[in-house]
Amino acid sequence: MKKSMLSVVNLAISIINLALTVVLTFSLVTTNNKTNNLISKVAEIIDLDVAGDTSSTASGSGAVSVDDLEYVSVKNGDDDKITVSYTSGGKTHYVVLKVNIGLNKKAKDYEAKSASINNGMSSIVSTVTTEALKYSYDSVTSNKTNIEASILKSLQDQFQTQAIYTVTLSQILVQ
Repeated sequence: MKKSMLSVVNLAISIINLALTVVLTFSLVTTNNKTNNLISKVAEIIDLDVAGDTSSTASGSGAVSVDDLEYVSVKNGDDDKITVSYTSGGKTHYVVLKVNIGLNKKAKDYEAKSASINNGMSSIVSTVTTEALKYSYDSVTSNKTNIEASILKSLQDQFQTQAIYTVTLSQILVQ
């Protein structure tokens, strides 16, 4: 009788354990799904790509072949270097930038915008200077990617085009 009573208690405890395991599993799965959704939303807000796509400078129209890009050097008058001055603690510091704009030759408005970009170099220099001044002179080199992305977005908005595909800071000299 003791053996059968122990078997019944053991069976009851096993059934209770199974039921609690099922409840625990379903509660963890729903919590995990909610956590994943929250992380995805936060990543979208801070503009991280959850899928790991590295084409953050792309204009969103898919990948563009290197053969389809034309690079235009941003010129400040006759010089291809842009000098940005910072004043900090009574001292003046300079950052010299060399900027190239990559234009997508297959964009539908490439011809018109290419001429506009070549004619609007002074406004492009102003945009580059404005974006560079958002950072301190000693953090410009460490924020190169952020500066490139903000210049790209500003120029795309300014010229209202997706023909501007990429912006590259090919030289940063801090003095």
